[in-house]
Amino acid sequence: MEIHQLSWKEVLNSRSLKATQVRLKLLQILEQRTSATPYSILLKSMTPVDRVTLYRTLESLLNQGIIHEAYSEHEETYFALCGRECNEVNHNHKHIHFKCIRCNEVTCMHASLQHEIEVPGVEIHHWSIVATGICKHCCKA
Repeated sequence: MEIHQLSWKEVLNSRSLKATQVRLKLLQILEQRTSATPYSILLKSMTPVDRVTLYRTLESLLNQGIIHEAYSEHEETYFALCGRECNEVNHNHKHIHFKCIRCNEVTCMHASLQHEIEVPGVEIHHWSIVATGICKHCCKA
């Protein structure tokens, strides 16, 4: 079952988190967006929640595998919802994070990724691919 098919209260409870109003509001904001959401937009959308509370809320959701950092640039971090394959032990994102250089939207794009990354002498737990370019919408404009 996809994480998004459960109610947010059920998701939070299944990850041993209380379903606070701040967590529920944050998850609803992320769910409504079609792209990853920058921290600055989350902070504005979560008013009157202060930045410390927002930071702690983001950290708790990140640590429990409910959301992930999709992109970071110039002190701005973009957040997106995780899928069912993520949990508190492992964020398993086998997709590309794409940032459009025209509209600045960051999206999680599923692509055919056939490669496993192996580096001699280390154990890799997580890897990510970030791509930049011009999105479909901006190419048509």
